[in-house]
Amino acid sequence: MSNSEQQEMLDAILAIARNAGSAILEIYDTEFSVEKKDDQSPLTAADLAAHTLIVSGLSKLEPQLPVLSEESSHVPFAERSQWPEYWLVDPLDGTKEFIRRNGEFTVNIALIRDHQPVLGVVHVPVTGLDYYGAQGFGSYRCAAGQAPVSIRVGSGNEAARVVGSKSHLG
Repeated sequence: MSNSEQQEMLDAILAIARNAGSAILEIYDTEFSVEKKDDQSPLTAADLAAHTLIVSGLSKLEPQLPVLSEESSHVPFAERSQWPEYWLVDPLDGTKEFIRRNGEFTVNIALIRDHQPVLGVVHVPVTGLDYYGAQGFGSYRCAAGQAPVSIRVGSGNEAARVVGSKSHLG
């Protein structure tokens, strides 16, 4: 895939993620209810709305690719491990943060090929911030209304960074 084709694909995925983010924010400012999934993790109308929009958008973009989403029906590992290429989606990563209304949640979409991520988008609905990249293309951070800024991993000479989640301290 050429750089221009990758940019077109990233632009399309960003549009899908932002659309899902807008749907999440519409629910964010309402009195929404919280249900429990089988694993006892929370589920809201925002999770489901984002899931529906993302699956619909990805299906229009690449109809032949399956979508594995946190909110999809369970696909047995034996089946999905055979998929050569698929979309991996967390429509609302940080549902507990969404429920707490602290703004610390994202929309995540990745393209997996041969069990490796080759393209990914992370959208932060509350701030409009996007992170995105693709194999051989580079990685970028883009604040709403601003030009993208190239980002990269550290050189390895910096001090180690440890990241944790307030909701998953264990």
